[in-house]
Amino acid sequence: MNVSRFIRVLTQINNNEVILSRKRNLFKINRRWIGIQAKVSDDNECLEVKYQKRTDKFPLIWLRDNCTCENCFHKSSQSRIINWKDFDINIKVNSVEAKDESNIEINWNDNHKSVYSWDWLEKRSFSEAAQVKYLNDLYIPTKKLWSKNEFFDVLKSYEHKDIVNEDEALYNWLKDLAIYGVTLIRNAFENEKECQKISERVAFVKKTHYGESFHVVAKEGTNNVAYLSNPLQLHTDLPYYHYQPGVILLHCIVQNKGKGGGNLLTDAFYVAEKLRNENKDAFNVLSSMDVNWLDVGEEDAVPFHKIHREPMIVLDRHGNIRTIRHSIPQRDSYFTVNIEDVKPWYKALKVFVDEIYSNAAHFKTQPGDILAVDNTRLVHGRLGYQDTKDVKRFLVGNYLDWDEIHSKLRVLRKRFAKSSP
Repeated sequence: MNVSRFIRVLTQINNNEVILSRKRNLFKINRRWIGIQAKVSDDNECLEVKYQKRTDKFPLIWLRDNCTCENCFHKSSQSRIINWKDFDINIKVNSVEAKDESNIEINWNDNHKSVYSWDWLEKRSFSEAAQVKYLNDLYIPTKKLWSKNEFFDVLKSYEHKDIVNEDEALYNWLKDLAIYGVTLIRNAFENEKECQKISERVAFVKKTHYGESFHVVAKEGTNNVAYLSNPLQLHTDLPYYHYQPGVILLHCIVQNKGKGGGNLLTDAFYVAEKLRNENKDAFNVLSSMDVNWLDVGEEDAVPFHKIHREPMIVLDRHGNIRTIRHSIPQRDSYFTVNIEDVKPWYKALKVFVDEIYSNAAHFKTQPGDILAVDNTRLVHGRLGYQDTKDVKRFLVGNYLDWDEIHSKLRVLRKRFAKSSP
């Protein structure tokens, strides 16, 4: 068979059914695949698939690597089992044939046959539009950055009973948390297990050297400044962890009734992008110079000494902001950089700090509120307060990892998203 010749997927429409004719056989296929053609490219490197308005190319080596027959793919574990020790990276095609049920069959020169559906191929298109859709929808939802003036527009509220009992509410809550970096759950029971209950609806609590949960309450002799009634500077939690906790859940059980104790929140991604556009020098310094993050102490009679080195603004290899690490108390006095870079870094830090405070939203959680905050993106803080003789401000919190949140989102997306790649 001449593999450079197009195979045609449509020959006639009969009684509202699309019919595929190949040789003397007839196969029903999905109407949406009308007019598709496919052939091997002239350089014998790709399968070219022509739709009505575009052409996609699929490298042959990728197609052979992703064969889903039982000899190459373990269906229940969704895992590739093809033997790559014997894999031919110069694989060629003997023939391309249209099959029933909207499939195409490739016969390889190693005497293997692979079948692919048009739908499977379309979702895995190498086109920019298809890849952007996959990255922004299924991989990680696109973040929407916000200024302090937009905070109350983006702060979505959910009922505790809905999150606990309804999967669709859980999906929408997690999606909003991924997009905006902050959400509020209302009317939680005022006990110490509600954050854990929410976390276990997603996956499990991320344990740290402070335990599975932590209590935010003013106490003497603390080894953490969060447990003071003084103002708490804007920061991210635990920057000294290589795997920094992804999300903080903070359940307000008792709130200070005076003017103090209010929350501060800033979208630090918004601030960082603002610096990138308005003060590129400060942005470059903060995104390139490692900071030594430190926590030393003892919790429940167990000593710890954590150190991690990474910039305040962490970029991925595409230049996109991946995480923010910022905590004035948790910066080590060891600063392992060139001495001439020290003053420029402090100048950039000052610019960043001024910006996060000028862009901080102010509000105050009330008993029964669970505040969820993206700890890799937002910085949070608290106004100072004074406990009364009879009322002591008390919050309970724990952490979730983004790996588990994104996993749960993808599972729920199959049921509740309007469209899924």
